[in-house]
Amino acid sequence: MQTLTLTTAALTLSALIGAPAHADNVEPNNTPFQGVYSRHDAGAADRAQIKADLAHARAHGLVSNVEPNNLPFQAAAQAGKTRTQVKAELAEAHARNQVSNVEPNNLPFQGRSRPAPAQLASNR
Repeated sequence: MQTLTLTTAALTLSALIGAPAHADNVEPNNTPFQGVYSRHDAGAADRAQIKADLAHARAHGLVSNVEPNNLPFQAAAQAGKTRTQVKAELAEAHARNQVSNVEPNNLPFQGRSRPAPAQLASNR
């Protein structure tokens, strides 16, 4: 009895799901696109004219396969300290004990954390 019910349900679902695939197109505006693709433009250049234009552009150097702004980054030179001046300042800071290798905001987490349920169960 249960097999018959499952088989009937499977056949019904397959019929309901598969029926729209075989239905006719019921779109009210069922005409194909009538745009510019099916019409010939009398003023358009033909293939030979396009090839001639491309050859002319290549001959005069107007065609490029390179990105126009493909320049490496050029940092603006700034008047600042020399390398020796920076090294002298660092040595002076080391002498005064003003240099630290510790993150200034390296504080531990201050919020409250709750133990995991497994930890609670093991404490009982």
